[in-house]
Amino acid sequence: MLSLLAVASGEPPAAWAQAEGLQLDRQPLGQAIGKPPAPGSPAANNDLAILLWLQKTRTPEMEANTWLTLERNPSVFSRTLGVDMARNTPRLNAGLISFLVPIDAVKDSFKKELARRRPFVQFPQIKPCLPLEGTNSYPSGHATWFRATAELLADLFPKRQSEIVALGALGGSNRVLCGVHFPSDVEAGQRFGVAAARQIINSAQWRSFKANPEIQAELQKISPISGQTKL
Repeated sequence: MLSLLAVASGEPPAAWAQAEGLQLDRQPLGQAIGKPPAPGSPAANNDLAILLWLQKTRTPEMEANTWLTLERNPSVFSRTLGVDMARNTPRLNAGLISFLVPIDAVKDSFKKELARRRPFVQFPQIKPCLPLEGTNSYPSGHATWFRATAELLADLFPKRQSEIVALGALGGSNRVLCGVHFPSDVEAGQRFGVAAARQIINSAQWRSFKANPEIQAELQKISPISGQTKL
C-alpha cells in the first residue's frame, strides 16, 4: 500500500486524510508511459535536435518565464481559478497534495527502472537554464505532476478545463525549453499524469473528497464561469 507522507504542521488534517489507502494500478500506468527512445534511434536523434534548436532560439524572457512553473505546488494554478488557493482554499490545496503523493511514488519507481540520463548529462552541448537535477529523466516529474494536477482540478472545475489543462501542459514544456528534459520525457509524463489522474478520479477516496462539506464550501468560493471569486 502506498502510504501518505506525514502531514506538515498546520495543514488541514481532514483534507489530507481523504486520500488515505489509495492504491494505483501500476501496470496500465507503465503502458501509458512506454519506453524511452533507444539511443541513436531516429526518435532519440529528434529529441536532441529539438533541444539544440530551442537552446539556440530561446530568449532571456522565455528563460525567465520557465521559473514560474519550477515549484510543484497546487497554488501555481491559483490564477486559473481566480483565487489564492493557499489562503482561501487551504483544504482543497492540501487535499490535492495528498492525492499527488502516490502518483509521485509510482513515477519515481518508473524513473529508477527506466534509468534514462538527463540530456545535459548525455550531451555536454546542452546548456540548461533551470536548476540541474540528479534524478533520471524519463518520465518527466514536472510534466507528470502538472498534468495530473490539471486533470484533478479540471474534474472539480470542468468549465475551466481549457485554461487549467493549458497550464498543466506548460509545466512540462518549460522543462524542454530549458534543456533539463527530452521532449519524449515530457510526453511520457503527460500520458502518465492523465492516466494516474483518471484512476484517482474513479476512486472512492476522490469521490469522498469531493463530497466533503468542507471541500464543497471552498469550491463554492470560486465562480464556475468567470475569473471572479465569491470572496
